[in-house]
Amino acid sequence: MVKRPEARGETPMTNDALIEEINSAYRQLSAAAEDLMRADHELAEYVRRVRLDNAEAILEAKNERTASLYLDGLLDTEGHRRLEGIRARAELDHQHARREVERLHLIVRLLGTQSSEKIQG
Repeated sequence: MVKRPEARGETPMTNDALIEEINSAYRQLSAAAEDLMRADHELAEYVRRVRLDNAEAILEAKNERTASLYLDGLLDTEGHRRLEGIRARAELDHQHARREVERLHLIVRLLGTQSSEKIQG
């Protein structure tokens, strides 16, 4: 048997409050997805610029492994690490926002189940 929110020491959530919380979570998810896309784009653009600026040296490398090591060395900069950090943070924020939306979906399902039980009971 599921205890009602009041029995668990919680305040029951009104439909309007739940709708506002869901809307807020979706706004947070949308903002996190945009930040992630922006961070991905900045990182990809940085790597593209480095490759273009050093294309001749990369092409002259004896083999793919040497070219890869050379490129890795070029990308071992504070700017690249900063962009990777921004991208990792955006990914984490996006994951948190997705989990929050999933949590709210579970609450909605639970409230729907409780409402159905009240109608039947």
